Amino acid sequence: MKSAIIFGYNEFALEIAHSLKTKYNDLSLFVLEDKDFKFLQENNFKVSKFSIDDDWSDLENEYDIDELIVFCALEDTAENIFLTISLRAVYENLIIIALSSDQESGRKLKMAGANKIIPITQTTVNIITEMLERPFVTEILNNILYSDDELQIAQVTIEQDSEVIGQNIESIDWKNRYGLLVLAIIRENLDTSFIYTKKANKEPLKEDDVLVIVGYENDIKEFEKTIGRRYNANWRNWSW
Repeated sequence: MKSAIIFGYNEFALEIAHSLKTKYNDLSLFVLEDKDFKFLQENNFKVSKFSIDDDWSDLENEYDIDELIVFCALEDTAENIFLTISLRAVYENLIIIALSSDQESGRKLKMAGANKIIPITQTTVNIITEMLERPFVTEILNNILYSDDELQIAQVTIEQDSEVIGQNIESIDWKNRYGLLVLAIIRENLDTSFIYTKKANKEPLKEDDVLVIVGYENDIKEFEKTIGRRYNANWRNWSW
């Protein structure tokens, strides 16, 4: 049975939970504080209390580790790193995804044993989890989330006079021209703010459109210089 555990109680953990609860057969939040436990329980989440120094050897009694994905989303970076180390020490093959607030904490979490680091200032969890259901990006996202390569998801806003304005997605050779793949367009003035590219291939690109792209950091930086600016999403603006 496909299961997920989210460690932590904060806006990012909650957004992950809201995104995953209809997609995983068994979703649990593990929290440190009694008040967080009570709130989540009252809101119909499956929730457990844990201590940062818990021995995780009993986890396999409740979960099939091969079918389990874990999100380390604690706000305290040191605790997030310690938790990642503790889980990895017990379960060599457990999929661990950790959220990091900056490059340095991301590097430490990687060294601690996280399979993948998600920089919380560069992308949004709902976009990642929404795309997990879309077959045309599943393979790409698996590579991003579960491998050690340096592929990243980023959101770049198209600025005035950008060379891509007026062109549509399918008319541009993204791979050879920019070394990138475009997954989606976000256009805020539409009822549906998130448009998958297969539905938007004919849409002329406009100023302030946000492109959700996959690529290597250097290619993304070069793309920003040409097209616009990286978009740091406000998590509270996303609805479910």
